[in-house]
Amino acid sequence: MSETPKKFLFVVSTGASEPKKAFTPFYYAAAAAAMDFETSMFFLAEGPSLLVPGVAANLRTSPQEEPLQKVIDLGMQSGVKFLCCSVSAKVIWKLDELPNGMEFAGAATLLEAATDPETVILYF
Repeated sequence: MSETPKKFLFVVSTGASEPKKAFTPFYYAAAAAAMDFETSMFFLAEGPSLLVPGVAANLRTSPQEEPLQKVIDLGMQSGVKFLCCSVSAKVIWKLDELPNGMEFAGAATLLEAATDPETVILYF
């Protein structure tokens, strides 16, 4: 029987145009981190649109629901590491800075994580 994976990587390509889908990876990442798994989120393609200043504070699945920013904060408090594809962010979304606690990363970072046998990757 194999050992339980030690790490989770949530790859987020869904963006602000699909709020109902955008919330899901944040909830899963927060849960994994709360269960003491080393947890990271990697934003690429449309994903960095969720990190554009002001977007997460205003994005909701419905008017009465909590904003995405609240779920992001939950993940940060739980120890989720936030990585953003520098090409997607800087070229497509014109982000030169990320919110506090987040960092730019490149293709090599994602590919290295994908080859780690102790990492489970979930793609959203």
